[in-house]
Amino acid sequence: MIAAFLTAIVAISVMPMQESAIRSVGIADYRGRAEGILQSQLEYSEFRIMNSANVIIAGAPITNTVTVSGVAGVTGDVTYTVITTTTAYPTYWVVNVLVTWPGNATGITSSIMATRQSLGIN
Repeated sequence: MIAAFLTAIVAISVMPMQESAIRSVGIADYRGRAEGILQSQLEYSEFRIMNSANVIIAGAPITNTVTVSGVAGVTGDVTYTVITTTTAYPTYWVVNVLVTWPGNATGITSSIMATRQSLGIN
């Protein structure tokens, strides 16, 4: 009887924490997906710069939207906004990527420096 009483008290005392736990899980989910999109965009930009056959256009930011499912019209799907800015310097490029999502206009950001890959053939 005492064990049932203590179990009931524990269950009742944990209930108020459920809302904050669900909110924390949601934030972690958004951030985790955004980090994956951010890393993917940085690697793609680095790949394009390293390949000397590609023309790199620096300057104005390029804005893209990415849906998590990759399919339009999915209920509950989240659309991320990806802003990529490439700045050219004499021997390298700097790529800045900002990923935002609904409810977080600040988002996450990162940058990478990349240079052309040389084949060493003159």
